[in-house]
Amino acid sequence: MASKISNILCLLLMAAGMGLVSCVADAPPRIELAPGTVVPEKMGLVFWVDGVDIEAFGSLQKAGKLPNITKYLIDRGVTVHGAVASLPTITYANDTSFATGLFPGHHGIVGNKWFDRHSLIFQNYNFIKTYQQVDSDFRATTIYEALADEFTATILAPVRRGATRNIDNWMSAGVSWQLGMQKNVNHLTTARFELIADVANRTGRWPKYIFAYFVTPDTAGHDYGTKAPPYTEMILDVDRQIGHICKSLEQAGILEKTYITLISDHGFVDTPNHFDVAKYFSRKLKIPTISKMYGRDELFEKRIAHFAKARAVVVTGGMRRCCIHLRSGKHWWVRPTEKEIDGFLCKHSAFSHGNRPLQPVRGDTSDWLASMEPVDLLMVRLDDNRVRVQNDKGAGVIERIVRDGKKLYRYRVINRHRVIEGTDPLGYASNPKAAALIDGEYHDADTWLAATLDTPKPDCVVQLIELNDSHRSGDIVLFAADGWAFGGTEKGGHGGLLRHEIIVPWIWAGPGLPAKSSITAARTVDLMPTMLHLIGRREAIPAGLDGKSLAERLKRLNHKGHKEHKEKN
Repeated sequence: MASKISNILCLLLMAAGMGLVSCVADAPPRIELAPGTVVPEKMGLVFWVDGVDIEAFGSLQKAGKLPNITKYLIDRGVTVHGAVASLPTITYANDTSFATGLFPGHHGIVGNKWFDRHSLIFQNYNFIKTYQQVDSDFRATTIYEALADEFTATILAPVRRGATRNIDNWMSAGVSWQLGMQKNVNHLTTARFELIADVANRTGRWPKYIFAYFVTPDTAGHDYGTKAPPYTEMILDVDRQIGHICKSLEQAGILEKTYITLISDHGFVDTPNHFDVAKYFSRKLKIPTISKMYGRDELFEKRIAHFAKARAVVVTGGMRRCCIHLRSGKHWWVRPTEKEIDGFLCKHSAFSHGNRPLQPVRGDTSDWLASMEPVDLLMVRLDDNRVRVQNDKGAGVIERIVRDGKKLYRYRVINRHRVIEGTDPLGYASNPKAAALIDGEYHDADTWLAATLDTPKPDCVVQLIELNDSHRSGDIVLFAADGWAFGGTEKGGHGGLLRHEIIVPWIWAGPGLPAKSSITAARTVDLMPTMLHLIGRREAIPAGLDGKSLAERLKRLNHKGHKEHKEKN
């Protein structure tokens, strides 16, 4: 709260001096290209709408309240039913996946906040001075770098390394956002297409790729929850802005050459209940804990001294996911073993009950935390290729191997003391398709996605073990139960593993894509390679991506029923 107040005061002073607190017209942008301006034969445009709950989106669309998204996208193209966001379902993690085609566990941006136990840096992008630092915190090739020989542009996007033109709106949009003028933020994104047109006229070419960000549904979701009118109002306003943009592109003769996709990064869960994990560790369990940003601009020696004071570093994200990093020995860069994780609370904590004497915590760490009401599921790192998932009713192990160059995954329900024997914490055993894969065998990623798509926790077998690859992921990762947030006072949150946090809206429209059609089951990490393929730059797709091109699936549809062909066995 203090940081937000500081941000507001700072922006108010700047705004007062520069006259920036003004409303932007709610109107189509002026896009008039000068004679001779080159327009590519194939172009890409991404509308990233932050925090759109799939249930709210579907209800509004069916009720006819999203006329522009329906007209320019759904009626002209392909809807991806069962589009799965990257885990964790948090903004910066997914934005980086959009740009790189990699899971968060592989590009390293595992949330809006993270702790790096090797560099001893606690990063937090939720400040004006830090939100742009993400580009220097990962090394993977971005879509803009893959298109280095093309004109590319971003509007308000956090991840934009390599783009030809970055339009930040950081002053005008920042003032509007902090003052609660959310529609103004949306309208600024729309208005910036005029600036792109001006740049195109000066340089003589229209961008090959544009990435435009609408942040406001996420803001309203956190502040009010998804059932409140302000959340719905922001989705309706984004629909209006998309209509303005598409109308202007159509009038300029650009729309029919453009592959447009609308995508979101996560859904939302209303969170009337709050449980502060960091305070619980420090005050109740009496474990020295750090939970705030530190270290980016400090010497390594100072970072060592700072984090040496703590046994735990607690990092929340989206308010519904919490990474817990543990130091069982002398150095942070030595990860604890499974035995050390399970025995951590017994060794390093004591429980306080008011004025009673401190009592040692008994039982395994994971059992203790899994039994708490706010926790839906927790994940424990066992080693590089194994994680344990559990709740208060059961436990399972996810394992990964590489066979003939291909990753394969196995999930087994295991027995642990003090839990019901054979209970599956992911809930797959009650779904026939998913249960068929709990057979002791290894299966590929696409098989797991298809089989778990209709379960309460889609795609968790694949994505949780891949998230475990980053040393910025915790030794223990908590995912919140329905209705709960890990700290804060916000009325809505995300980052957990509930179905409508993971499944998001995703629609494609453009040349050669059949109208009013659909495909089923895809990961949003597929965005980058799919876009490069569609706009004619397939050769620019980097090797070794987690995502894969959906271009052929988007085009290979049965025109009679407009449904995806079933692959032959």
